[in-house]
This record gives sequence, C-alpha cells and structure tokens, in this order.
Amino acid sequence: MCLRSRHGLATWALRDVELRIDRGQFVAVAGASGSGKSTLALAMCGLLIGRHAGDVEGTASVGGRDVATTPLHQLSESIALVQQNPELQFATLTVADEIAFGLENRCVPPDEIRRRCAETMDLLSISHLADRSLTTLSGGEQQRVAVATIVAAQPQAIVLDEPTASLDPAASRDLFGMLADLCRRTGLTVVIVEHKLTQLLLHHPRLIGLSDGRVVHDARAEGPATMPLATCGPIETDVPSGRTVTHSGQPLVEMSDVAVELAGKPVLQSASLTLRPGEVAAVLGPNGGGKSTLLHCMMGLVEPTGGRISVCGTERSSLTVSRLARDVALVFQNADHQLVADSVEREVTFACRTFGLLDASARNRAEELVRRATLSDRAADHPFRLSWGQKRRLNLISVLLHRPRLLLLDEPFAGQDWPNALFVLELVKAALDGWTESPVNLCDRSGAGACVMVTHDPRVVARACSRVLFVCQGRIVLDASLPEAFDRLREMGHDAYVPDTYR
Repeated sequence: MCLRSRHGLATWALRDVELRIDRGQFVAVAGASGSGKSTLALAMCGLLIGRHAGDVEGTASVGGRDVATTPLHQLSESIALVQQNPELQFATLTVADEIAFGLENRCVPPDEIRRRCAETMDLLSISHLADRSLTTLSGGEQQRVAVATIVAAQPQAIVLDEPTASLDPAASRDLFGMLADLCRRTGLTVVIVEHKLTQLLLHHPRLIGLSDGRVVHDARAEGPATMPLATCGPIETDVPSGRTVTHSGQPLVEMSDVAVELAGKPVLQSASLTLRPGEVAAVLGPNGGGKSTLLHCMMGLVEPTGGRISVCGTERSSLTVSRLARDVALVFQNADHQLVADSVEREVTFACRTFGLLDASARNRAEELVRRATLSDRAADHPFRLSWGQKRRLNLISVLLHRPRLLLLDEPFAGQDWPNALFVLELVKAALDGWTESPVNLCDRSGAGACVMVTHDPRVVARACSRVLFVCQGRIVLDASLPEAFDRLREMGHDAYVPDTYR
C-alpha cells in the first residue's frame, strides 16, 4: 500500500507497505516523529482510504473486508482506534456516559452496558472518575478514558496511537501490561503506536519499525536490548548528567502556601517553591495530581484560593496574562490548544507579531528554528496537518522566538523520538543560558532563565534537570536535587519514575 495526500504533501506518507497482522497478535509500531505511524494507524482502521482526498496504491482490509468500501459503522465492529488526542473522540460530558456511548449506539442491553462499563473502569483504575466531567480531567486521565471507551466496545482489534503520551510511568506500565494480558486471554489483536518502548518491549511484541513511510524492521522483540537503534532511536541516555546550576540572582518564581480549588475540590494544597535563574525543575507525579494546575497558576490562567505567587520579581496577581506572556512562555499539554495561525510559518512568528517584535532579525531566527525542528518543508502547511510530535516542536519554537525568561512546559516530549527530544532539550538549554552557550546561537539576550517542566520521561530528568518536584494529590511531597531525588523516589516506592541508570 502507498498513500499520499493531494494537499500540501508532494511525497508519499506511506510507501510500499506490506503487512499482515493475524488475530491475537500484540504489535508495536515505532519510528521517528513524522515517519508515518499515525497515517498507518488511520489507514488500517479505514479512516483514510476512500474517505479523504489523496492518491492510493494498493488496498487495506480488516477481517477480509476492504476498508475503503466497508461502511465505517460495520468496520468499527472489527477494529477501533484510540486517537493520539483523546479529546477528538469524546462525544459526551461525563466519564461514565462516554464509556457507555458506543455500547448504547450498538443497542447493547442496559444491564450489559452497566456490567461492561464497571469492568472496564475497574480494569483501567478509573472507577473514581465515573461521575467526573471530561473537561475537568488531566491529559493522562483523558487518555485512560479514551482507552476504556474502546476496550468496553470489545472489537476484534484495537489500534492505539501513543496511548501513554500523557500517562505517568506507573500508569504506562499498567496499561501495557493490561493490553498484553487482554491479548493473551481473549485473542484480541492489539497494535500500539509508541515512542515509550522500554516498558512496552518487556512484553515481547512484534515490533514494526517505520522510516519515511516504509517498513524497515519487522520482527518479534526479545526485549529492550534487541531494539534496532537506527530505526527506533535509543531507549536510554548515555551518561545521565543532570543540569548544574551556575546562575544566581533574584528568583524567577516564588510560591508560598498556594492553594487551588476547582469545582469545589482541592487541586493544589500548600504548594511552595522558589525557582532561581538557571534551574530546570522537573515536575513528576501521578495523573490528576495537580502538575498542570501548578504551571497554570504561574501563568495566571488559574487563580489560587490561597497563598501568594511572584513571577519575575512581581506579584503575579498584579499582572495580566498578556503582560506575563512577554516574559513567561507556557506550552500546553494538548498541542492543539496552542495552534492559532493558518500556517506553520505564521504560527512560529505569532507571538513576535503580537508583541510588535517581528523584525528582520526575528524572521531569521524563525527560519532557523523551523529548519532545526525539521519543519522547513511544512512551512506553508496548516499546523493541524502536522503529526503530534511535529505539533509539539512547533508549540515550543513558537513561544521561544520572543526570548522569554521563564519556560513552563507541560509534557513537551509527547510524540518525540529521542533525537527530537534531544533537540527540544538543546533549545531549552539555549533559552535558559541566554542563547550564548549553545551552537543554536539564535539570539543574544543576556541573563539566564529558568524552566519548570512537567514530564513523565525519567531519561529527560536524568539528562537535563537540576531538581525534581514530585506532586501527588495536590501536594509537593518531594523537592530535591539530583541524584538525591531519585534515591528519595525509590524509598517512596516510585521506582517507575527512576531511570534504569540510577537503579
């Protein structure tokens, strides 16, 4: 099968793909960002061929039925997709209603719907979320709900497009284990598109590697050590070094006993921290613990119900969000929430244009950032045509162009292969060092910045961070520098947050 869009892309998104996936197989699909993984997922579920403009050679079939000619409502009985952005597949208001929605549309008897919903919520450890509004969930909680809606429908095959992108390490481990167990016990066919391969390969899936739309690897994985590095990227960093703080000066963030309530429920409690220039603080913790809310408080998007916050030496309550945005850059957890322009090029320069800073020098920097983010050939495309990983890189470079001092990054590594994750870390370091100590060398602002980074990737923490904040049930229960933080996490029973090189 070959597939090419007629709009914007001159090359084939998939080329000469020949795959047969048998019933009951457990399959992992890996490859660099933009290599065609999501396109393959959409194609095999019948959501592209015959339904979107584009050039197609070859066919795709599920259960012997051609996906291009089989009605989607019939095809969905056989194969279902958990999308990369869970919000795109939600159709109701609450968790329980969302899980029941597909079953109701199939006229499943009410007693059976209740049984399946209860079993699925218990299986994915989301029973406590049953009555919650979908809009109040964290990104990781939304991902688990999206998986639950598909598992409850009991199709013959499930395709999951980066289902753990926003899941904490423990939840990722549990999800992979649950899917592998379902596959073994029920004969369910599972295909997982994933960048987080360390935990997934422990279940010995059939590993399919993509590069530039082609299948370049297809074999059973015997474990993480057997993964083809040239195809899928390294699993762990070389020698984790962390970040040495060499700067001092007035704190860029000061929080004292900050509390936040949303919908009458506490989300943050007695949160206190001080962040100085040069620091990179990793924010770790389980999904729904308050990590994103912590960042939103600093940015002024959420008002605290108690305590005080100072940002860049000024009381945050005295600053508007638009004024804060000149010195503080926030990258949202959901890439789509931050895309506002009609082309990649205009998206990159949006903030500079808004602030009246788009001069010739800024345009040159924008061009260089787009090139280094490997988006030059997509500059004229609409941002929503990019892959999830490409959108995340676009989010980051779009907020860096006007040279903010404080970076608030919410899961910036979602959808990134390791080389692109290293590129993101390089940009963050260059921004914090005033762009003076990096080969990127895009601008000449002097004075160090700081970064607060929500992430679920222990490799990133080990390589680039100077400090760890562990947030659980709305409280900062750990605030320590590396490597002490990893020792403390092990003592607390949170080994999943510790990279293998520190165990």
